[in-house]
Amino acid sequence: MSERENLRLIDQLHTGESYSLSLLDSGLLTDSTEWWAAGPHEILPWAGSVRGREAIVRWFKVLNDMMEYDMFKPFETIAQGDSVIVLYHASGRARSTGRGFQSDIVRIYTMRNRKIVRVRNFYDTASYVAALRET
Repeated sequence: MSERENLRLIDQLHTGESYSLSLLDSGLLTDSTEWWAAGPHEILPWAGSVRGREAIVRWFKVLNDMMEYDMFKPFETIAQGDSVIVLYHASGRARSTGRGFQSDIVRIYTMRNRKIVRVRNFYDTASYVAALRET
């Protein structure tokens, strides 16, 4: 598949009102898609690796139960070979503390045969940890 086609498929995820719903309804995820996010799992329970569409559904539930986003906006996209890299501005608050977070996020999608086979998420984990801390 061409870089242009990969880019088009990923860009479509950002046209709806909710990125996570667009992703989950896109048909781009499979039972073997790997989803990885940076961070200490004992503080950020969504950190680490999960595999498959249903596990990714649970990943978003854990994240969204703990963090409320008021902004999640792509600002740069790069396509090369089977990879699409999207840079996002994100901000919001931790639901348990009301404390805010702000981070740029780098999401690297690996595509094969019009499907997402792997996603790696890099972000300012310290900002998320600080938002979740009570003091």
